[in-house]
Amino acid sequence: MRRIHYLTCVLLALTWTAPLVAQQPTGSIRGRITDNTTQQPIAGVTIAVASRSTQTREDGRFTISGVPAGSDLLRARMIGYAQINQPVMVGERDTVVVDLALVAQAIGLSEVVVTGYGQQRAGNITGAVTAVGDSQFNTGRVISPQLLIQSKVAGVQVVDNNDPGGGLSIRIRGATSVNASSEPLYVVDGVPLGNGAGGGLSAGRDPLNYLNPHDIESITVLRDASAAAIYGSNAANGVVLITTKSGGTHQKPQFEYTTSASASSVTRLPSLMNAAQFATALNTYAPARDTLLLGASTDWFGLIDRTAYGQEHNFAVTNSTSDMSYRLSLGYLNQDGIIQASSTKRVSLGLNYSQQLFNDRLNVHTSVRGSRAVDQFTPGDVLGNAAAMAPTQPVFDSSSSTGYWDWKTSNAAPSNPVASLTWARDHGTTWRSVGNMQAVYRAPFIEGLTANVNLGYDLARADRTTFYPNNLAAQVRQGQGLLFLANNSQTNEVLESYLGYSPSHSYGPGRLDVVGGYSYEQSHAEYPSLRETSLTTNVLGDNGIPVAGNVQNRRDIVDYKLISFFGRMNYNINDRYLAALSVRRDGSSRFGPGNQWGTFPSAALAWRISQESFLQGVGGLSDLKLRASWAKTGNQAFQDYLQYPTYTYSDGQTQVQFGNVYTTTIRPSAVDPNIHWEKTTAYNVGADFGFSNQRISGTIDWYTKNTSDLIFYVPIPAGTNLGNYVTTNIGSMRNRGLELSVNAEILRPSATGLRWTASVTAAHNRNELLTINPSRSVSKILTGGISGGVGNNVEVLEPGVPVNSFFVYQQRYDASGKPIYDTGTPTNMYVDQNGDGIINDSDRRPFHDPTPKWILGQSSYFNYKRFDVSLTLRAYLGNWVYNNVASSLGAYQNLTGSSMPANLHTSVLTTGFVVPQYYSDYFVEDASFLRMDNITVGYAGTYRGQQFHLFGTIQNAFTITGYSGVDPTSGLNGIDNNIYPRARTISTGLDIRF
Repeated sequence: MRRIHYLTCVLLALTWTAPLVAQQPTGSIRGRITDNTTQQPIAGVTIAVASRSTQTREDGRFTISGVPAGSDLLRARMIGYAQINQPVMVGERDTVVVDLALVAQAIGLSEVVVTGYGQQRAGNITGAVTAVGDSQFNTGRVISPQLLIQSKVAGVQVVDNNDPGGGLSIRIRGATSVNASSEPLYVVDGVPLGNGAGGGLSAGRDPLNYLNPHDIESITVLRDASAAAIYGSNAANGVVLITTKSGGTHQKPQFEYTTSASASSVTRLPSLMNAAQFATALNTYAPARDTLLLGASTDWFGLIDRTAYGQEHNFAVTNSTSDMSYRLSLGYLNQDGIIQASSTKRVSLGLNYSQQLFNDRLNVHTSVRGSRAVDQFTPGDVLGNAAAMAPTQPVFDSSSSTGYWDWKTSNAAPSNPVASLTWARDHGTTWRSVGNMQAVYRAPFIEGLTANVNLGYDLARADRTTFYPNNLAAQVRQGQGLLFLANNSQTNEVLESYLGYSPSHSYGPGRLDVVGGYSYEQSHAEYPSLRETSLTTNVLGDNGIPVAGNVQNRRDIVDYKLISFFGRMNYNINDRYLAALSVRRDGSSRFGPGNQWGTFPSAALAWRISQESFLQGVGGLSDLKLRASWAKTGNQAFQDYLQYPTYTYSDGQTQVQFGNVYTTTIRPSAVDPNIHWEKTTAYNVGADFGFSNQRISGTIDWYTKNTSDLIFYVPIPAGTNLGNYVTTNIGSMRNRGLELSVNAEILRPSATGLRWTASVTAAHNRNELLTINPSRSVSKILTGGISGGVGNNVEVLEPGVPVNSFFVYQQRYDASGKPIYDTGTPTNMYVDQNGDGIINDSDRRPFHDPTPKWILGQSSYFNYKRFDVSLTLRAYLGNWVYNNVASSLGAYQNLTGSSMPANLHTSVLTTGFVVPQYYSDYFVEDASFLRMDNITVGYAGTYRGQQFHLFGTIQNAFTITGYSGVDPTSGLNGIDNNIYPRARTISTGLDIRF
């Protein structure tokens, strides 16, 4: 009875107070927040009065209703700006207008950074994320977008192959796989390229070449796993988000035209004997062959290289109104390579269009890009033959069917590289279009709720034609001509739909930002090809299909699907305490039943300790944020259908005999039906810091990445499967490193007008293979095939050492530092590692590896009145390269063998090697270097009221290195085997806006 009495009293009290609450007088506050310096509106500013709060919109405006009447304090706060506390007096049913201008304190913290499925303020990011804007991009002749950020991001290694527009590789915090791809996932304007890691399909050059670098506004690299985990099974190698330029803020059409011209030349070639040195060597070591010398003095590399010229033209028009904006661009590139027969031409078209509808509640954005690239490739045997062809032999021979001199022999011999340049053909054409339509709807019934739909596509076709006529010397000795045709195509489609909830009011002490959605990707690719050898005629060249002795037709069809569910939650307490959680559930068709689904979670915490009272005003500190994260990501970037056997028809050499009858068989391959994801678990601890209102700012990160279930191609016991080798998950590796990035405004504009800003990056990474096949007998796997001999490998996959460590003998040296050569007593030449008195494979040991231990970058930007200067330095420390040109041509046996005499590498003058010593660590060289990648000088002015900018650039100005080969950046595997030389490029151009 007493409980009923208490309940009645409570209900009566609520009934009595309800009218009082309803009658409490209220008013409204509206206004606009701008930047005190630029007068531009600021979006995302938190406005709070009493218990009411909201955020400013894109135009900087805000409205708060239901504010209790009377005097109060309005607080405007945003990271990177000084907080304003403005007294206000609100009358009943009145609307008070309050316009405020915020003063920047650490402006870089307020910049908007594109992240996976959303955007964040730079100061509120909990992971290791680096955004590079177009004002920081590398300049000059840049064909591939990845080169825009070379040396700009700590922990990111960009490796090119020097060919114009040639295939590039990016490693973010080291390689995470051995047989699967270690390339990052590229996402352009919300469209993931290809069907996993890498950039998709091309005819041979870099797949991202379809994207004109002049159309790119920013490139954001998600370096750590917690930032990238929202992309799940494609995120183990990091994620690169590319945002293209859109319409500006001007209210009328603006036109921009940029033109440039360039000239490139070879900087370094292999060190080979000239005609006099070669003749002396031949007369000394093979005097019986001196009649083969024809007395010429031919510089074969001088005949195949050239000064390469290029031109580029880009035109764009942009416009915007209060509810619409667009940018339309057209680009043309024509760039020759420094080796003849290599070039690239590209025509590109791009459109970005945005439309606001329904009182700005619906934003529709469309991005469409297309290009056609025509690539010419130097025939594959040209560089090797230019190195090996004897310099005493002439170029031309009128009695030859090709018109060029060549060795007349059926044995192995170098061939005339000029003949290949003249008669062989290798070219490709790539058509590609990538686009999407995104719709974002801001719900009217729930404040802060948005619905997002993204429908995108990636269409590519790549045609490749290779033709070697049957009368070329090498073809006469081997295959009697070659024709190869490929017409590859790939169609990728993506549908993503997700909800976002980011209300302006608080949940508990902080603000909430939640994203959850669904993604569906599908890909269909076809790879038809024709290969002919033993051609009967050369009349058609590469314009037809001749009758041939051997014809192989092939057509591979690959279908792939990825279905995903994902979610992320960010929680922000006054920009001081930050938390981020994400999870993605992926289902991939690349795996068999029971192994198709994987879950990839992440968690990150951050504490802006500089806002604590004990650090206020300490030592000019303007920002200090501590971060810690953990995440699990996956890698599925490897061959499709590995869980199913493939069937091979036997040929005439592999039939089975039943009695007196030989029967053709169809044999399946060995498979592991349980093959599954490679998994990477990563930890990251870091700090973001700033001093003097961010005049000096930077980040430091320590990380470790552990990859398990590595996919290897390993031998298996006979009879246990339908083959001797199988592809399966059996290994693990670790990457551990440290990254540092510092940005500084060293000189601010003063009476002199000079401004100098600079950035420094440093990254250290240590890779280690932890296990291989722990339950079986395989302790190491040889890799790193080289030129010279048959089946020689100079690298190893072995637990306890970095991936692809060089696997060589330890060379002995005499007192003068010359390598000892003594084939009669090999233990005098090499160290007997196991002490058994015999030098064999058991005495080879891991010796350094190709990956740099430190990657350093430094960029400086100078402005003086109308002049600007920028430069970029890059250094690698601790990277080693195997000089395969020296090892294969650095022995006098090349003069005396059954083949015709080949030119020699000048290293033989030091080593005295008669028999090639492919496994000597003498050929493994320290390739550390310092390179001036870029120097640009510009002048900005006006002509008849129109802006223009003149500029000149030198790329690869100089390189300081102790490496003796062509280029210390000899690809990812560190084997310098007749690689395409590096060019020094000088370009000049003009940028006009009107």
